Amino acid sequence: MPGFEALFVPDGDGWLPTEAGLGPWGADLLHGGAVSALAILVMEDAADDDYEAVSYSADFVRALPMRRFNTSVRTIRKGQRLEVLECELTVDDRLVTRCRLVRVRPQSLTLPEGAPAPNDDPPSDTPEAFQDAPVFDPGRTFFVGSGIEMRVPDPGHFGQGVAWYRLMIPTVPGREPSPTARAAAAADFGNGISGFRNEYVPVAFPNADLVMHLSRQPEGEWVRLQATSEWRPDGIGLACGQLADRSGPIGVSQQSLVLSAAPAPAP
Repeated sequence: MPGFEALFVPDGDGWLPTEAGLGPWGADLLHGGAVSALAILVMEDAADDDYEAVSYSADFVRALPMRRFNTSVRTIRKGQRLEVLECELTVDDRLVTRCRLVRVRPQSLTLPEGAPAPNDDPPSDTPEAFQDAPVFDPGRTFFVGSGIEMRVPDPGHFGQGVAWYRLMIPTVPGREPSPTARAAAAADFGNGISGFRNEYVPVAFPNADLVMHLSRQPEGEWVRLQATSEWRPDGIGLACGQLADRSGPIGVSQQSLVLSAAPAPAP
């Protein structure tokens, strides 16, 4: 399998995606997790270091092509405790994704007795106890295996509802992914691990968006995602996920799904 320097490489004032970010919905379409990692990087570059991300959202208004991306960032709000940034990603002057990052400045305080306490119970499993995810198509390059490592309970099954993820390469050359980017890259797999089967399924179920809320930043390289999906016969679905690191829960995620009939694979 070829090695890649990063998910995206600079091209003038834009970014060229590499094949390490390719997703399952088309031979030349990117995975939303890779694009989210780029959006978070450029927004964090424009943000204040004293703030911590509590929410990230992305609207994938068009398919994500293997083409040059331009990004623009603006600060929506900058207050004493709250910072909100937006990023637009365009391809050939057409908007493909609009993202938002909400960040809060931490402030120490004494909590009253009986205040809601965080769940700090560690997961019952670890990435070392899981196995490498099966390969979709040995003849193609995918985000899984090239850009992000995915480990599952059973190496013969992809869609088991739970997996551990670790970004394997930088988002852009020389820039390691931030904790928020690592969480978002994992969160975008909710529809996959709760929808894919090992046998052919005649339904495509890409996500139109991703909404992630973090109670704290993940620690370390690995992020755990446990997810469920519901599909309706009107072509609309929903995937919900729970995010954790080795120490315990870190947040939740949701994806709106666009269901359509999928052609049978070529014999």
